[in-house]
Amino acid sequence: MKKQSELLNEWYRRVAVTQYAHYLSASHFGSRAYWLGVPTILLSTLVGTSVFATIEKQPDLWIRVAVGLASVLAALLASLQTFMGYAERAEKHRMAGARYGALGRELEQMKSSEKELADEVIAALRKRIDDLALEAPNNPLKIYRQAGGVDIEVIKKSEQPLH
Repeated sequence: MKKQSELLNEWYRRVAVTQYAHYLSASHFGSRAYWLGVPTILLSTLVGTSVFATIEKQPDLWIRVAVGLASVLAALLASLQTFMGYAERAEKHRMAGARYGALGRELEQMKSSEKELADEVIAALRKRIDDLALEAPNNPLKIYRQAGGVDIEVIKKSEQPLH
């Protein structure tokens, strides 16, 4: 059985890795929001101004095809932007990172204490960690690993203890 200090150190490591992973995820999804949003704005603006420019005269066929394709592409990008929800996902990860950061500081404070903590305090802390894990969005596995996370080892059925 682990000592209390070992348990707190392990929980702190997990919280710190998860906090970092959420901030990386927020950055990742924030970048994707810009990479999808900026072309959408540019194409929509181009199409809108092209429509007004073509009202007075009949443009060449290739211009009409180009404007039509740009219009379809702008609509597609706008739909993807809404469907993928990168900005919202980035914000959820940023908030989860902040919550894990606050929990990490609390763990640091607990670790600095010389005295043993009551079992009720440890149980309440574990419940808060569990609740935060349930409400936080999932980090992509690649980002979790980049943050220093390790995969959970699954016990094979042949290695499980019999009850």
